[in-house]
Amino acid sequence: MSSLTLTRSLYRSPQNGLIFLLVIVLFFEIIGWAISPANKLYTYSSYQTLFSYLKNLFLGLLAPEFCTLYIMVFLIDVFHRFLGIRKVNINFSSMIKYEAAFLPLFFISFFLFFPITLHVRFLLREFPNYSLHRYIELYVFQGFTLQTYLMYLPFVVLLGYILVNASLVKDFLESGNSSQVKITPIIPTTTVFIPIEPPTPTVQEGGVEKKEAYPRVIEAKTGTGDVYLKLEECYYFETDEERYYVIHPKGRFRVMKPLSVLEEELDPLHFFRVHRSYIINLDHLDSYIYWEKGKYIVYIKTAAEIKEMMMSRQRFPAFKDALAANRSR
Repeated sequence: MSSLTLTRSLYRSPQNGLIFLLVIVLFFEIIGWAISPANKLYTYSSYQTLFSYLKNLFLGLLAPEFCTLYIMVFLIDVFHRFLGIRKVNINFSSMIKYEAAFLPLFFISFFLFFPITLHVRFLLREFPNYSLHRYIELYVFQGFTLQTYLMYLPFVVLLGYILVNASLVKDFLESGNSSQVKITPIIPTTTVFIPIEPPTPTVQEGGVEKKEAYPRVIEAKTGTGDVYLKLEECYYFETDEERYYVIHPKGRFRVMKPLSVLEEELDPLHFFRVHRSYIINLDHLDSYIYWEKGKYIVYIKTAAEIKEMMMSRQRFPAFKDALAANRSR
């Protein structure tokens, strides 16, 4: 596997990250006791009882960070969409670049989640005795400071990279179970001799020989004239700025028929319209995988690249039927 398709399924279930949040909070609590036991002991004694201390730890620290977790998950997911990150190459340099791309996001995310987290913390910790003076002095003036930002930064970076890499691991483990299309050759074990008979033409009513239903070649335009291409060699058809093209081992050629006409004329045993802009040759289908929100990614293997196309959930049942017919022919 040279590359990994990022389905980001972990981000669609943010509750999966709660265990990571609990571990991080516990980690920082242990570090706090190890580095500055006197300060932690003073804080603990100010609450008088263990229950009060744990209550404040949950309501004042852990519960508000649930908001941080959900916002971080949302930001990471949007960041993938914004940069168009759908695949990552599985090598050291590519992984480093992928990980480093999120660092600026983690640096500025404080300003996006902290206003929400701060007010949730105030509502939970101060309930039911809310005070405007305490809100301004303890939460606003002491919250939006450089010291608070620097204190939050290690927590945010650690949480962010745990979410990013947990999603990577999940996608990697699920990639082995993805719907990869494999063609298994049939190796004959017994030689059977079948007499060759001349083909019998199909005759319609009236004794007229029936023409072949589907074409085998398509006319395409080149810079020097027209050319006829074998359809079985064509990878896919596409539309670009109201023009129509066929992708072939010899290159990209313009065709004069729109995809709607080609969809009707081409053999459905070999060709399928996965998108309003694409008709693919199922014989050159490399793989397909579920993406997100009911969408699928279809990969067509050409001589130069593996072309990636989106397919809607509505087209998927017909696609599976067409693929099954193609592979069982």
